[in-house]
Amino acid sequence: MTALAAAPIYERVLRPLLFQLEPETAHQLGQFALRHELPWSLMPSRNDGDRLAVKVGAWDLPSPIGLAAGFDKNGDAVPGLQHLGFDYICVGSILVQPGSGNPRPRMLRYPETESLINCYGLPTDGLDACVAKFKRLAARPLRARLIANVHAETTEDYSRCFAALEPYADGVELALRCPNRSDHLSVYPIDDLDELLSTLRKRWPDKALFVKLPPFANDQEKENRLQLVEHAISLGLTGVTIPGNWTIPEARLSRGQGSLSGRLTFANNLATVQAISAVSRGRIAIKASGGVHTGAEALQLLEAGATMIDIFTAFIFRGWNVAAKIKAEMLALMDQRGIARVADLTAAQR
Repeated sequence: MTALAAAPIYERVLRPLLFQLEPETAHQLGQFALRHELPWSLMPSRNDGDRLAVKVGAWDLPSPIGLAAGFDKNGDAVPGLQHLGFDYICVGSILVQPGSGNPRPRMLRYPETESLINCYGLPTDGLDACVAKFKRLAARPLRARLIANVHAETTEDYSRCFAALEPYADGVELALRCPNRSDHLSVYPIDDLDELLSTLRKRWPDKALFVKLPPFANDQEKENRLQLVEHAISLGLTGVTIPGNWTIPEARLSRGQGSLSGRLTFANNLATVQAISAVSRGRIAIKASGGVHTGAEALQLLEAGATMIDIFTAFIFRGWNVAAKIKAEMLALMDQRGIARVADLTAAQR
């Protein structure tokens, strides 16, 4: 049975069963199922030649489709995830010290719009535990690039995380401020970012380095984020992400509010990518994050200037073979429109 043929099994059988469970419980069950390579390593791999290939810094990715940080916070599910067609996997956020995050309930589904809301905060096993897992993962070749997403309070702690993880990760993504924490900043200090990024770039000039900036909700925040993008470019970073999500009230969550993800955020993601692309003009990879569920949406983002496509909520709603489905949909649309390679789209943005 191919990955695509397996789609009805998830959407018609497994998803209704999983959706009977409380969302975080279902999430934990999915992570548990992915802790080992079997049966996932038996899934057939795709070979699309170079049609979907993209260049990200020194990387040649077979496709722009990857898994966003948040699904696997500690690296436990990478053994299975690497076989699901994602060409990069972001693990985290990883913090120096272990933490439990916010109290439950902290995740809800909105099935009618294929969206989620969460107020997880930053639950983590901590740096030492995650380094041990990354070390085990690095002991054998993986089928996907591994990106460690880290969050810290100081330049020293970011440097500590970077130093500990970079020998075992293909790249490191710095997450700046979580919207589900009380210390979330509306305007992020540019001098702080310059200090952080220049420190890391001087110590590790050749490591793939991404920065995940906070989303923006008004013109002042937008101007701040785009200034930060320009500074990331000047310091030679590999890529930048500004998520398309935002925070909304939700009385059923423990904090009374949460960060929205899923299809409701796609339009915001697209507008954000367009804004970043207008500033970056191909000088840095743009990692698009928010609401992508289909190949058509992935192509829209690539045409707008994105280089990488983060998947998260679509994994929950479309199943374990979502990457394969999105890639097949992309290729079908490319055939219809006479597009030979994704690289032709991304090159047009430079």
